[in-house]
Formats: sequence, C-alpha cells, structure tokens
Amino acid sequence: MSNEITQVKGCEFTTDELQRFHHYYKYDWAAAGLVSAPVSKRIQHFVETVDPGIDSNRLQEWLHTMGIVEESEKSEQARLYERFEHFDFAAAVGFNQMLADVYATDDVSKHGVGERMDQAKAQYYSDNIEPLVYSEYKEYKEVNAPKPVCPYQDLWDPKGADKESADTNKFANVRTIDIAKLLDPDNVDVLTIGAINLFIDAAKTAYDQKYFAVAVVNSRCNGPEPMFLPALSSTGDCPATLKAAMRLQIELRNLNKTKPLVFFANGVVDTSTLGILMSTVDIVTSEMFCVSIGSVSQSSQKFPLSALYDWAHLSNHQAKVSKGTAEYIMCSPDLVLRSAEWSTLGLGIGFVSHRKFASGMEQILLAASCPPPHTRDALRKACAVESVYSGPSKINVWEQEILKYFAPLADGKTVLELADELRAVKAPWAEKYVVFANAKESNNVAKARVAGMQRVRGMEYSQALALELSAAIAWAAGTTEETKLFSRNIPSLSDLLSENTHATPEPQRNGALQSEVAGECPFAKMYRKNPERFKHVNLGSIADHHSLDL
Repeated sequence: MSNEITQVKGCEFTTDELQRFHHYYKYDWAAAGLVSAPVSKRIQHFVETVDPGIDSNRLQEWLHTMGIVEESEKSEQARLYERFEHFDFAAAVGFNQMLADVYATDDVSKHGVGERMDQAKAQYYSDNIEPLVYSEYKEYKEVNAPKPVCPYQDLWDPKGADKESADTNKFANVRTIDIAKLLDPDNVDVLTIGAINLFIDAAKTAYDQKYFAVAVVNSRCNGPEPMFLPALSSTGDCPATLKAAMRLQIELRNLNKTKPLVFFANGVVDTSTLGILMSTVDIVTSEMFCVSIGSVSQSSQKFPLSALYDWAHLSNHQAKVSKGTAEYIMCSPDLVLRSAEWSTLGLGIGFVSHRKFASGMEQILLAASCPPPHTRDALRKACAVESVYSGPSKINVWEQEILKYFAPLADGKTVLELADELRAVKAPWAEKYVVFANAKESNNVAKARVAGMQRVRGMEYSQALALELSAAIAWAAGTTEETKLFSRNIPSLSDLLSENTHATPEPQRNGALQSEVAGECPFAKMYRKNPERFKHVNLGSIADHHSLDL
C-alpha cells in the first residue's frame, strides 16, 4: 500500500514528509531568534538543531508550493502586491470615506463585500501610495495561488485563524471602551461604583463628533469561561450601586440615539448587568457568550429585576417571539441563554466564532469607521458578512408549551397558578418547574419578575425604569413580596437618581431624565417634573383605563 497522500490533486509528498514539514511550519521561530531570518537560514537551523533527518531540498520544494520563497527570489510585482496586502488601511487617512460604497448595496455575501472592499483598497492604494492595477493584481493572485499540498491543511494552517486580540487603537473614528480597563484591579470579578462611574465618563467622551461609532469590548476575555460583563457589586452601598448602573444604562441609550453603539460580548454576562448590555441591540456574540438567567442562579437571587422593561417588550424586537417567551425565560429555574437563544430573540446582530473573534471585530470596526449617515448600516452589514450560524435555539422547541402555559402570565395569571397547572402535566420538564416553584428563593424571584413585567407593560419608559430601580433597591433591602416591590406610589426617576451627584446628566444630551424620553407621553413628562400638580387625579383609574378601539 502506497504511503503517498493522494486525496488532494498535486500532492506529491509522503505522510512522513508532511508531518516533518508541518513541524517546521509551526516551529517557534521567535524563541530561536529567527523571526526575520531568510528561509535558507531557517532551514539550516531546523536541520542542524531540530530534525537532522529531514530532506532540506524537499522541504524547500514544499515551501515553494506554499508560496514561501526567499525575498531575493520574489519578482518586483510580487513585492508590490505584498506591500499592498500588508498596508494598514484602518489607519489610512481618508480611506473610511470610501466605505459607504462598499456597503451601499443589499449584497452582504462575504464574496460580494470582499470583492468591493478589495477594489476600494486598490483604488486608495493606487491613488495615494503607488500605482496598482486591481485587475492585474486579481489575475496574479489567481495564477499564483498556493496549491493544496495537504488534505489536512485547513486544520494546521487555517485561513483567517485569529490573533490573540483585536487592535482597536488603529480605528481613530471609533471610540473603544474597554471594560477590562475600567474594573478595579483588586476586584475584577465585580462592577463597583467606581468602575461604573468610569464607564459613564468614558461614554460621555464618545459624543465627540470625531467618533462615528462606539465599541464596548473586554480585552480580558480569555480562558475557558471568559467574563465579559461581571456582576454588580453587592457589598457596600447597594442602592448607590444600583443607581449608578441605572445612570450608565440611560447614558448608553442616549448615546446609541446619536451614533451606533456595539458590544462585542465574547464572554459571560452576569444577570445583574443585563440592563447595561441591552442598552443596544447591536451586540456581537461568540460561543463564549452566556447569561445564567435562571431563577436559581445566585446572581438572579441577588438582582432579579434587571432590564424588566426590555424583557416585557421582547416582541418589539425584529425577531418573531411568541407571547409568553419572556415569562418562560424569567420563570425558568436553570435556563442559560447562549448565542443561539440571544439571536433567536432578536437581541443581537451577529455571531462570530471565538477563534476568529478578534479578526472579525477588526473587520466590523473598519466598517464602523464609515462616516455618518451610513455608519450604522455599514456596521450591521459587516456583522452579517462576518457572522456564521450560531446553532439551534433551546427556546424554539418549547413554543407550544410557552403559548399554552406561559403566555397567560402576560395577561395576569400568577406564578402559583402556573405551578398548579404544571403539577397536573406530569412531564419531566414540568416537574422541574414545580420543584423550584416550591423553593422559596426561586419562587420569589419568578413572582417578582412576572409581576414586574405585568406592571411595566402599561408604563412609558422613564416610569418603567423608576419602578425597576425602586423595586431593585427594595429587593436588596430584603423585600420580596411583589405587592410591596411594585407599589403604585413610586418616586419619579429623576428623584430616585438625584441623591447620586456623580455623572449628573448634561441637559443637551441627557434629556432622557427631563424631557427627551423616546415616545414619552407629554402628560407623563409633566407629572415627572411636578407630581403635586396631579395630586387630585386618580392615577390608578387612568392606569386601568383602556383606549377605545375605533
């Protein structure tokens, strides 16, 4: 039996040779001090110190087929195209002005966008650096494309394999906020008041007109379970922490109205900080992304009411979400939301594999450098190009059960009534809910979440935030009864936040606390500014009133 690999046309090297060549290819040249050494010197070093039995002539022949040759052997044309390919277009002055044409069509296929991007780069390079004809470059690349010399080449030399981290500093028109740099070095596992205030300050600098977009990243997202957005600190002044987090959420939402705000969530997000993440739907995730939102998780029991308004209005997002889905998520005892579920719910715009996350991030940030008014469109199209299928969702398979048992929770059914119904189902999935419904802590979490969503659905945005904040403060103080958490007599949001003097909203852009809440009723605005003016009005009867269907 022949030991030659014949699966790939043109491969004339034996298995033993390929194994040795792969070893050469993956050798740590930096440790040997030969990163910039010529090929001949590398081969000499490898033969003398690593593998004396390797055939240096055959190795050189294999390297030729891979397109790896001595600098002196390269033609002037090859050197020109190498200079072009290594040119840093992200830092090139004026190149971002050409990006609008790259993303101007509805064709968001990787090939289509890649072709237009290469043409734009070639035009810029030829006009500003040195002459280059794109058609000749493309023809040269097709003729000189390396031959496939190993059937497993994509495993040991994957094209587009990622660098360790994205170089975000070269995108001058994108304000990058690195969560890792905001955290307390002695307490990186939680989001303290100090870290939140630094986040707010960083967000305020992003209003500068030189920034076309804002990117939130975490350069410490590494390891088997990387943390992207840690938990709110539950020690010290908990109400002050909750208020600071609410201020940050408002700041980010206001910022997102003026320019695209994108989160590159390549890690775990704690349930308590979901309101911060959900300040935008421009969220790019990887397989490392997850949120343990189940009612038995420790974080859910400390801070169960984050992003109530967003969950209550889940159907407002682009995805088709069945009624009761939010209630199913909020009541689930041990549900972990991953990228597949996040995408299904319409809460994100892209999924990039962890292995290619840094390079994908750079491509998306390059698109985010496109000047307004095309920035958001270019960014989202770039996300579509870089994204791959995130896998099947664990939520969709339960659609019938969601509609039958959980949808009525949106209309007033209680968690206790749900538990009674599920006891009669006698199925493993239903029994799991019943077990946790009998547990006091998880039962209180589910009841508070459902009651909170029922209340905020009838409120405008600032009222809902005020209710969420006051309930979160009461919960942190030990109150778990939903009737006390969501009483009708709650202060206005501006009054709740007025005790915290840090990051006081600036009138010209933070009017959401005073006059610029999107979709806010004018009378609600007047009530927030002067509640005494409406003390003679029965607000309860107004809240229960339904408009006539004319």
